[in-house]
Amino acid sequence: MSWPIPEQIPLPENFKGFDPESPLTRDFETYERHLPHWRVPGRCYFVTFRLRDSIPAEIWAAMKAEARQWEQRLAQGGLSTDEWAAWQDFQQVQLRKIEQVLDEGRGECLLRLAEHREVIVEALHHFDGSRCDILAYVIMPNHVHVLCHPMDGHSLENLTRSWKRHSADHIHRRLGRSGSLWQDESFDRIICDEEHYRRVVRYIARNPSKAGLPAADATVWLHPKIVAANAGM
Repeated sequence: MSWPIPEQIPLPENFKGFDPESPLTRDFETYERHLPHWRVPGRCYFVTFRLRDSIPAEIWAAMKAEARQWEQRLAQGGLSTDEWAAWQDFQQVQLRKIEQVLDEGRGECLLRLAEHREVIVEALHHFDGSRCDILAYVIMPNHVHVLCHPMDGHSLENLTRSWKRHSADHIHRRLGRSGSLWQDESFDRIICDEEHYRRVVRYIARNPSKAGLPAADATVWLHPKIVAANAGM
């Protein structure tokens, strides 16, 4: 299948990017678990969550060790321009490592089955329009990418936890299993600017083709405004 890549990508209403040097975005927060996370009210996020067996333990341990080197610097706050650039580079390297391993299709790849992907679709759209705006997503055989905008009063952490809990309960029930389905921690980035937003949308749309997947093995969804902007192209 030729997965369509959108050419025209309209921005969400009241879109805001994230420039840490701007006085308008100095209200950001950071916290760390195994990976650093930044939070800014009113911004869009690119989130990746994956099945627990999708990345070998030794690879994940090495990535966590690299991330821990940032913890002390982030805890101090007020990153300089050079430090901000280094942080951006680090996130890009981490994301590329994760994507490379995930697209190799390691693990059981339970989401290769359409009925399991449908559970994820239901979870993502359950709070769409009430707690967040879902802007685009792709469900791959062993991981999920979501571009979303949490609404005021609703954290990205709670949204992601809800998506994962709902889908895990339903998939485990279908399989007659119990235990952990998803890796506990997700990987996320704040959308920095308009070009970053459009790049992420195209990445989501392109991911199945990049991994060489047939139509039956993945689900891509783009916001209706994006679909409408590209109708007839």
